[in-house]
Amino acid sequence: MRLRLPYLLSLFVGIGLTSAVTGLEPEVVRFETLDGVKIVADYYATDGDEPAPVVILLHMYRSNRAAWKPLVPALHQAELAVLAIDLRGHGESVEPVDMDLADKSKARDSGLFNSMHSDVEAAYYWLSRRDDVDLTRVGLVGASVGCSIALDYASRDRSVDAVVCMTAGENYLGVDSKAHIARLRSQPVLLLATTGERKASDALGKRQATAVVDIVGGGTVHGTRMFGRISGIEERITTFLVENLGEPASHPVVAAMGTDRFHEPQGDRTKRMPPRTKRWFSSPAEAEKRGLSPTTPTSK
Repeated sequence: MRLRLPYLLSLFVGIGLTSAVTGLEPEVVRFETLDGVKIVADYYATDGDEPAPVVILLHMYRSNRAAWKPLVPALHQAELAVLAIDLRGHGESVEPVDMDLADKSKARDSGLFNSMHSDVEAAYYWLSRRDDVDLTRVGLVGASVGCSIALDYASRDRSVDAVVCMTAGENYLGVDSKAHIARLRSQPVLLLATTGERKASDALGKRQATAVVDIVGGGTVHGTRMFGRISGIEERITTFLVENLGEPASHPVVAAMGTDRFHEPQGDRTKRMPPRTKRWFSSPAEAEKRGLSPTTPTSK
């Protein structure tokens, strides 16, 4: 059963999150992007029996999926499934070798970073083949250039329900976050920054009505380096996700990514939809709020 927000907050107050969940060990998983990159990731399932909302974690430049370990206990305690990936050219996601992914990353190749949205798409597709995940409730958390990748992907996939950015940039490594955040359709965005690096978050926040800028401390503490240095940051991220991923869907609908129409899950058009393009929304009302239209009149 999913934790209600007041109870979740009481857990945050009553016990330290660093000790609330111990011994968490991920399942190391592998999947392939459409352009052939082999992505390695850590998957943390929940302990519940029902399909769980899921959060995809996107690390900083020259970092890897291990940087998210301080956040995982809080997300797990809130009964959120977690998939932390090594973005292409980072960590273990460096194959095939003839693509020179690691070298391109070191060279700060903008083409590499502008293709990382494909890594998130592959992560979503891997999740879609599991029965323990509720794809009507999907969130993204990024740090530094991981914020850029999260905003890029969310601008393409209207089913993303919430985005958290830890030290976003306007144009990290050639990824135009100003354009991407402006294309979001009602998805809530939390932009976290310290005072020394708030300028970009303030600028991005002005480009999206659903964005909230939260200055969480003084000085310059960048991205996932906030863990252990900014008090309560894990709770802040988790609470935002719990609030915005919502409750289990009572009337889910489906749309193909990149299209403007949504369909009933058992309809003929849904059955003919390529599995890799299928995206889930919690209700017709949510789909319409994201700019989609029904193929036939449907109740809300």
